[in-house]
Amino acid sequence: MLGKTLRSRYKIIKQLGSRRFCDIYLAKDEDLPDNPLCVVKQLKPKNLDPLLLPTARKLFTTEAEVLYRLGKHDQIPQLYAQFEEDEESYLVQEFIAGNDLIQELIPGRQWSEAEVIILLKDILEILAFVHQNNVIHRDIKPTNLIRRRQDGKIVMIDFGSVKKVSSQLGNIMEQTNLIVGVGTQGYMPNEQGNGNPKFSSDIYAVGVIGIQALTGTFPPVKDNNTHEINWRNQVQVNPKLAVVLDKMVLYDFRQRYQSAEETLQALKDSTSSKPQPLRQQRSQPEVFAIIGLLVTVVAGIASLIIFPQINTISDSNNSTNVISQPQANANKVVEYIDTADGIKIKYPENWQKKEAPNLFTGEVVTFLPPEGNNADTSLSIRIEDLSSQPLDLDEYTKSSIKEITSFLKGAKIIDSSSSTLANKSAYTVSYTGKNDRSELINHLEIWTVKNKKAYIISYKGEPEQFANYLKTVEVMISSFEIN
Repeated sequence: MLGKTLRSRYKIIKQLGSRRFCDIYLAKDEDLPDNPLCVVKQLKPKNLDPLLLPTARKLFTTEAEVLYRLGKHDQIPQLYAQFEEDEESYLVQEFIAGNDLIQELIPGRQWSEAEVIILLKDILEILAFVHQNNVIHRDIKPTNLIRRRQDGKIVMIDFGSVKKVSSQLGNIMEQTNLIVGVGTQGYMPNEQGNGNPKFSSDIYAVGVIGIQALTGTFPPVKDNNTHEINWRNQVQVNPKLAVVLDKMVLYDFRQRYQSAEETLQALKDSTSSKPQPLRQQRSQPEVFAIIGLLVTVVAGIASLIIFPQINTISDSNNSTNVISQPQANANKVVEYIDTADGIKIKYPENWQKKEAPNLFTGEVVTFLPPEGNNADTSLSIRIEDLSSQPLDLDEYTKSSIKEITSFLKGAKIIDSSSSTLANKSAYTVSYTGKNDRSELINHLEIWTVKNKKAYIISYKGEPEQFANYLKTVEVMISSFEIN
């Protein structure tokens, strides 16, 4: 299939995966400007048991029908086309650039209560729309939830296992033998495994994801007698939130919340105050950048002026750990080392370091100039996992610049050029935009791609402060290393 063009339009460039009934490919739409990416699903009847073929065709057709109905929602992929060619059946749908949730649910890493509440609400708000259209997803799991790169929102994908429910209560539009076994172990409740999925079956799956995020463990441990999930002894959590999660994952579907709306209201009632939203990705006004120089060229000169003598200490045995020297002048630098992500960077001793790893945006660390300077001025390092949709440097650059111009208020590209970062080919872009107060902010961003990850350094500030620290920032960037 690679290199093949379907309908004289969709050119297959990569295989993304394979499911029981279909193969999934990444393609370029050659009929549209800029050849945007899309996802092509191909039914594979030649590889199926003839007895399973009717089921496969039913699921394939149902996915197209459901996407056509639901795809107007901003957080559900749109259906672009459904057709047959050379006796093969295809679906073409929107490609979502981002990382699936499994990249954020790292074993052993426990999310904060506020982060879990925000995640649950994001998923349940989409699920409410799905259920309102009489559709049961039946396969909600981390790999079917994408954190969209451009705005950090959750997008629900893969409607190949959905079940349509008749508008007349209790009547099912598909045969029971098409339902049995549809779902994923660990996220699929008992009644769904027995071929009788309910709306509350989807709520069960969302609850399991919430528990997985809180505890950092999967699959859930169940009591052998009651079949209920035992998780409370693994983490301390607000008892009100614990009650909501327990009800979401009850073994008896009749005792769970019966709708996403009811679950959302219970979550709201469980929190005495609204959790603060997590910082979003570079589509937010404060994350876009200006000034267009080749960082590495100027940095080499600036390093002779700014840091004539570099004297650093560090502790590489402790991830994201720096041992600072005693208070010194601005020429002294210390070394930030993150052994988990394999990065190093040197920064002035009198700059403030803020380590607040953000699972959603990929931001690892932020450096702020000495106290008393404008709060809008900062340098941050972000790492994006590209393993679920690998992009080379050119593709990532094209996508990133498009995000800047599409989502930053008042965005204006000043300059862009090829450069180097950590001895690898990179790209530098300089641009301006406005912050939440509609004030002009200058930005400089440089990124490179290595080992299916994008490494991004972003510098921003109001014009005067931006210029004041630019040379220092260039030296910091020139010291950046990737192991």
